[in-house]
Amino acid sequence: MRQWINRLLVMVMAMTILVGAAGTLAAAAPGGLSLPRTGEGVYGLERTDGKYYTITDEHNKPLDYTAHILYPGDEIITADNLRYQITGIRGDIASTRLVGKEAAVTVNSFLPAAGGTSGQVAAGQQEIAIYHTHSDESYDPSDGTSSIYAHGGIFQVGDAFAAKLKGEGFKVLHSLRPHDPHDANAYTRSRRTAVELLKTGPAAIFDLHRDAAPANVYSATVDGQPITKVRFVLGRGNPHISANLQFAKEIKAAEDQLHPGVVQGILLTQGNFNQDLTPRSLLIEVGANTNAKDAAERGVSFFSDAIPKVLGGVTTGTRPIVELPATGANRANWNAALWIALIAAGALAGYLYINAGSWQGAWDQVRRFLGGEFGHRIRDRR
Repeated sequence: MRQWINRLLVMVMAMTILVGAAGTLAAAAPGGLSLPRTGEGVYGLERTDGKYYTITDEHNKPLDYTAHILYPGDEIITADNLRYQITGIRGDIASTRLVGKEAAVTVNSFLPAAGGTSGQVAAGQQEIAIYHTHSDESYDPSDGTSSIYAHGGIFQVGDAFAAKLKGEGFKVLHSLRPHDPHDANAYTRSRRTAVELLKTGPAAIFDLHRDAAPANVYSATVDGQPITKVRFVLGRGNPHISANLQFAKEIKAAEDQLHPGVVQGILLTQGNFNQDLTPRSLLIEVGANTNAKDAAERGVSFFSDAIPKVLGGVTTGTRPIVELPATGANRANWNAALWIALIAAGALAGYLYINAGSWQGAWDQVRRFLGGEFGHRIRDRR
């Protein structure tokens, strides 16, 4: 018995060393062993080098600009509803091919079958939830910096959005909870906030951000007032992507009727952005760090005019689908556990092979151990 205990201790030590080595390799060598990511991983991040991507068409004509990290296969729908797919990225340039023009959208699929209206929402009928994953995001011209830890200027833009929605008759849940630092796990932290907000069954939930791009990319004028445009960002790794995209298209169509040009377009990129929690979840970029905050506040106020046109009289009884099991960080944690189990099994097999000198000898050791130790215990119980 003591001999087997000693051998087991050696095996545990071997497994510990191998697991530690695997973790070191994963952290140090991007091209080597890769363990599963948690949360959004590298997806959902923006460039941190102060630069941005220029998205071009087949003729190298600029279509759009963004600091979101882009990948081949990502897509953009432009302000004039042309859909492009990113085919390659070289440096700061993302090349695309034209997929086609999006079909016209009817702005009523989110209304109830009967009894709903597309105008002013009756007071007390429904809620809108707002939160901010990147709670540090700010506006250089107004805030003096592009990042204020846990107290970004984006909160004031959210306040303007909430105030306008309340004026439209909605109840508004605006979370001011910070989720800093601005890193790969910000969406994992903000997921808890989103889940809490969804408990009351809001008709829609919006995660407000600001992009990083030249000021003219988002600058516009509406009714003689300088504003910033808004952009929708959707995660391609989200199982509700079709429903979320339809929701974004309908809001854009309504906004195009009310205030043409306010919606910059729609970006479909890698990631999830917690949009798997409900089909009516959108990430909205309100201007860029180079725009003035008051212009962003006006822009999001004009944008909010489209919300009652799309949601109409939907009541809080129409609850979003909240799928908590095995999503986001939960899936990542199970994947990580599986990887660790596989590495441990490999370490055990390697130890037995080295100790016995052959696979047959290793198997014989396992059988003798199981038969000798656990077999005696079973017979004793009988």
